[in-house]
Amino acid sequence: MTATEAPTRAATTIDEAAREQGSEIADEGRSVTDRARVAVMGAFEHMPDFFGTARSGASQVAEHLPDAVDRARSGAHETATTMQTMSDPTLRLLAAGSIGLAVGLYLAGARRPITLAAMVPAVIAGSAIATRPSRIRLPSR
Repeated sequence: MTATEAPTRAATTIDEAAREQGSEIADEGRSVTDRARVAVMGAFEHMPDFFGTARSGASQVAEHLPDAVDRARSGAHETATTMQTMSDPTLRLLAAGSIGLAVGLYLAGARRPITLAAMVPAVIAGSAIATRPSRIRLPSR
């Protein structure tokens, strides 16, 4: 091999190596694409089952929803009536304790939903005082 043939032969060898590597990379790319296609098709095959299960669960919830709403409504009414019959000092103590707990949680860095949940008894006690009908007799001190 002469000095003029060496660069040509090296370029040819580099081109052949690049073609072989390129075909291997293309084959790997195809196999990844094929695997992804099979996974997506498998997911699509399970979609009808998923939607059927979701539909059945939603229908069960819809069947029981009126009863659950009625029970919640009656429970809330009983709770309001019970709270309205409590004395003012008891309701104020409940509200103060609830506010104190909420402030303590807030200062300790608790998350907002937890702090707001701690305020719920104070709101209920305040609404019981504010909405108390005049016909309810309060116990004397």
